[in-house]
Amino acid sequence: TTFYPFPYTTASIDNGALTGSLGVVINPSAQWSLSANLSSGFRSPNVDDAGKVFDSEPGFVIVPNPDLEPEFAYNVEAGIARVFGKTVKVDLTAYYTYLDNAMVRRNFQLNGLDSIVYDGELSQVQAIQNAAVANVYGVQLGAEVKLPSGFGIMTDLNYQIGEEELDDGTTSPSRHAAPLFGVTKLSFTHSKLSLILYAQYSGEKSFEDLPQEEQEKTEIYAVDEDGNPYSPAWMTINFKALLQLEKNISISAGLENITDKRYRPYSSGIVAPGRNFILSVKAGF
Repeated sequence: TTFYPFPYTTASIDNGALTGSLGVVINPSAQWSLSANLSSGFRSPNVDDAGKVFDSEPGFVIVPNPDLEPEFAYNVEAGIARVFGKTVKVDLTAYYTYLDNAMVRRNFQLNGLDSIVYDGELSQVQAIQNAAVANVYGVQLGAEVKLPSGFGIMTDLNYQIGEEELDDGTTSPSRHAAPLFGVTKLSFTHSKLSLILYAQYSGEKSFEDLPQEEQEKTEIYAVDEDGNPYSPAWMTINFKALLQLEKNISISAGLENITDKRYRPYSSGIVAPGRNFILSVKAGF
């Protein structure tokens, strides 16, 4: 209240919920596995959600909302896996999430005003609010192949689509649904040495596929040929090694983002790390 006359001076976050999961796995044969799972969860507002003032983009200011409540997720998934001999495994999982009381950014009023002067500019007042429901559908595909001489290949792909409710009752692509992403690994194991060369990657999310609220965040996205923000595709190449010296002593090293690719994960305002080195020693007593 030193800089802005907020109608409140304190906020309390003390939330809890009964959550759980129920799953079943059926193995009709040594080669097949079927699974299903039901689960629920919740996310409580953090300090930034409930108590921070910031400008998410020019002309808008986000103010605290001490009445913010948790959002709840209800999930269902089903999976199938198949083993071919002793060398190949393939699995496929489909899932659905219903997000209730979702925390989203919406227009707000501060002391009856829908706009205030912030940093010298008249800005629309907004706040994080429990104002929507969201639906997310996705599939996960995995494959693992054991090759001769200690080599192996593994791939994991995830694809999601989703939509969330807007103030006027219409829908928009959901902020909670990331573009296609995955990882592919080539591994080698011999005696006490393990080597992994892997690629992490993410697909593009065009301007048309961005959630409505993300389309206005020009400061955290790249710009396409039409001048609109979008999330470009990216891929990093990485390498890790592990050497087990003794039973309780191991050395690991890694080189991440070998090509020094400049990229941002989807919906993040922070550029990911460039090329970096990792060296660690682990000892047990």
